[in-house]
Amino acid sequence: MIGVSEGLVFAEQAGLDVKQFVEAVRGGAGGSMAMELFGGRMIERDFRPGGYAEYMVKDLAMCVDVVEEGEDVERIAVLPGAALAMQLFSAMVANGDGKIGSQGIISVIQRLNGK
Repeated sequence: MIGVSEGLVFAEQAGLDVKQFVEAVRGGAGGSMAMELFGGRMIERDFRPGGYAEYMVKDLAMCVDVVEEGEDVERIAVLPGAALAMQLFSAMVANGDGKIGSQGIISVIQRLNGK
């Protein structure tokens, strides 16, 4: 979701037609199931939830907390991507968007880019 959001914001900031951008990258290595399922919804700002953003924070926090609180450190994977995702989704919740769909993460990326 974060990668799709960044790609769409990049395309928009570069002055590209975001719908054409999605069509151009969807069939190659830049495509993903997240792009297929949520790219159009992100472009249209359709943030109806399938899963709430606040649940993403809860779920990601469980992963990150295991890493931080683990006693058997050798058996625990470091998850920097999960920690970053948790921060971004937490920002979404702090902005009052906890009850919208996780595809609304694009709003955080847009805010970071002055949109």
